[in-house]
Amino acid sequence: MLKKYHKLIKEHFESRTQLVELAICYIVFIITFLIKNRCSLEQKSMISQIQGFIAMYMAFRFSIVGMFLYYIIFLIDGGLLLHNFIFNRDLSYNYPLSFLFFSLTLFWVTIVGVISYRQERYRKETQRLAITDELTEVYNKRYFYITLESELKNSSSANSLGLILIDVDNFTMYNDLYGHNCGDRILKGTAAILKNVVGEKEMLFRFEEDGFAILAKDRDIKSLEEYAKYIHDTYEKLKEKYYDENLAKKLTISIGMSIYPRISSNMEDLISHANAALYQAKNMGEDKVNLYQDIMMLIHKNVKSDQQMIGMLKGLLSTINAKDKYTFGHCERVSSYAVMVGEAMGLDKQELQTLLHAGLLHDIGKIELPKSVLNKTACLSEEEIKTVNEHPILSAHILEPLSNTGNLIDYVIHHHERYDGKGYPDGLKGEEISIGARILCVVDCFDAMVSERPYRRSMTIEEAIIELKRCAGTQFDPKIVQIFIDALRNKMSVKYDYKIGV
Repeated sequence: MLKKYHKLIKEHFESRTQLVELAICYIVFIITFLIKNRCSLEQKSMISQIQGFIAMYMAFRFSIVGMFLYYIIFLIDGGLLLHNFIFNRDLSYNYPLSFLFFSLTLFWVTIVGVISYRQERYRKETQRLAITDELTEVYNKRYFYITLESELKNSSSANSLGLILIDVDNFTMYNDLYGHNCGDRILKGTAAILKNVVGEKEMLFRFEEDGFAILAKDRDIKSLEEYAKYIHDTYEKLKEKYYDENLAKKLTISIGMSIYPRISSNMEDLISHANAALYQAKNMGEDKVNLYQDIMMLIHKNVKSDQQMIGMLKGLLSTINAKDKYTFGHCERVSSYAVMVGEAMGLDKQELQTLLHAGLLHDIGKIELPKSVLNKTACLSEEEIKTVNEHPILSAHILEPLSNTGNLIDYVIHHHERYDGKGYPDGLKGEEISIGARILCVVDCFDAMVSERPYRRSMTIEEAIIELKRCAGTQFDPKIVQIFIDALRNKMSVKYDYKIGV
């Protein structure tokens, strides 16, 4: 009964202020009703007008609730008027006019109440559609960001907010193999299952094409992990009710999570960390639940040697590959090109080793970037460009624990510096930029040009060579450009107008 009462209050009243407003209106109505019978005819007429105004206001402001509350007063007041007319008729009182006034008030209150109710329903439905995903009927991504920002803004250091990201494993494959209808059915079923695990302190959102997000308030890390495992177990238990037996056996979900403020200090970190945890879960073989752990903390705790470090960083590159298919193959090719240029320049074995690792790890910082930014096909916003431009610094921070790395970190952090001084992050110019960073700048841009990207077609090698020459002396070191072109042509056959695959 109490739950039904709370549901009714929540449905018709958006704030406590409205409840207070209704209470005041009703109290005034009752007071006027109680004093009306003790007043003169003129005073009764004035009070009746006041009651009519209050009744109309209640019907307009509170629609059906206000209308039915007036009906209670109307029945009592009308009953008393009818009683007086039958048993205590006052010949000086105009009963027909009073009955007419009562009837008209009842009529207009009903009309206003019904219209107000319909308008309120339309407003709420419009509002619901604006914040709801059409396919799955859970909250949409736009409302996720609004809610997350609001929750963090109103949160104190004592309050926690957990973010759980849930992805359907291999969703794109199901979409491609069985069609979009199957994909839609998978998403609808997943949303329906997840609704079973969302309580009063959680909210469910459609976050990505193949994924969902749950915001969980007031949980510690242990409780959040247990809740995420409960979500995973519930999905495994209930999926056969929503899909046919063959599909149910194949479907799995991966879960990544982080928590504010214990792990993530702001909204951007919370999303980024949960994303990183999700793709680490996928990289571990999918169908896993994974809590984000700080990369640097893990490195310091577990890595005992540089060889272990390189192995771990290669593993992290595989994690990036799960977020951005382009990055991993790109890093391997850049590493190969950089060594090729270093050999042509006669660099020693140690320097070539540094170039090999720098090429392989120069984009390792992209592990901290959101998937939505890495795979965006439209133009990036200024804020997104700023985020992407931070990846050399992020890469350098991740590589800091390595010992005996020579110039590795310098090459990585400065591989986006330009020969004319207009690059980032430090705006170095000409010879101020280390030789390895200048080499990486040339080969990194070359591979980007000849690789297929979501937002543009790839160039042929010949077109990319022309572009390198055009930018020699401004973006690139002209000597390195020429050395790279010569080395590249020496390694290619006569037919070199092919595209490098991703």
